[in-house]
Amino acid sequence: MRIHHHDVRDMSLAFGLAFDLRRVMQAGLALSWTLVVLTGLSAILSWRTSAGMMTAEGIYVAVSSIGQSPWTPLKVLLFTCMGMSWWVGFAYLCAPIQRGAALDIARDERERNPSIPPLNRQAAFAPVIVALVPLIALLTLALWALLTYIPGTAGALVATVALPLVLLVVIPCAAFVVVGTLAAPMMGPTAVVEGRDYLEAISRPMSYVLQRPGRYFAYWGAKLGVMGASALAGGVTLAVAWVFVWLALWLTGQQELARESMLQAMADPDVRTASDTALGIAVVFWGSVFMLAAWLAVVGLSCDMIIYLLMRYQVDGVTFDKIAVAEERLQFAKTALDTAEEAEQARKRFDALQPEPASAGDSA
Repeated sequence: MRIHHHDVRDMSLAFGLAFDLRRVMQAGLALSWTLVVLTGLSAILSWRTSAGMMTAEGIYVAVSSIGQSPWTPLKVLLFTCMGMSWWVGFAYLCAPIQRGAALDIARDERERNPSIPPLNRQAAFAPVIVALVPLIALLTLALWALLTYIPGTAGALVATVALPLVLLVVIPCAAFVVVGTLAAPMMGPTAVVEGRDYLEAISRPMSYVLQRPGRYFAYWGAKLGVMGASALAGGVTLAVAWVFVWLALWLTGQQELARESMLQAMADPDVRTASDTALGIAVVFWGSVFMLAAWLAVVGLSCDMIIYLLMRYQVDGVTFDKIAVAEERLQFAKTALDTAEEAEQARKRFDALQPEPASAGDSA
């Protein structure tokens, strides 16, 4: 039976929670969304820069243009919108993983389906709402910057006097962004565990960071340790597995196929032509690497969930087993009282089926 210590030792639960095929497949779907966004961006830029859709030269020019072109307000706005769009889809797909991990940690079997669309939307949009706060500061500073166009001493005086007043708005926004950025990994777990509203999903993690910053950073250090150990264990296991594959090819006299598949997997430019089998082996190799990345993503998401549960316990004293379940779901779940009543009815039915004991007069 799993025992919760309600301290940093519970971070090790993330390793076991990742051994769930449904969660790994869900994480793979989220990573696929990331690949779709990156591929779409590369396709658009390669078409704009070299009029070639997804050619090697076009992609190279597109990536080079990103790093070499100057950063303009329009470019910053474009990449910000694309980043937020990517995050919304990624976080929406990852929310069921954290919900399932929370139910598993709480040993709560009342909810069979971990994907709840309203909670998934909260997990996706709560960090985006925090990211919109800097717009208030930027708009305020933009209005102040217009004052610098006033010529002469009068303009300098107006801009200088107005700047402290503007900072009264900008500094709270900056503090909100800093704390919100630190608390962002806990906003998704808050949404899927508490099941309330956007204000709760944003304010609760931020209050935890402000009240227990030392513990929060200590838990993050533990998360990095768990992630590093998981990556090392998974990488070594995958490497040994593929060594066995290439060893089997070598033992059966397919040394050339093993070499071709390895070069194909590494995208060696010396490989001009390769057999279909070598290409298939290379595809399977990168597929296994992708699954390892999905498994590590589940470990990281489970760590974020455990960090939130630990912070909630440290601040509010709420144990791990307190998970919100919708009322309409509860009518299908049996409480302890329902189970006791069913047991009592079963006992009565059993007693009614038993033959009555013979009396002393009947035996005479």
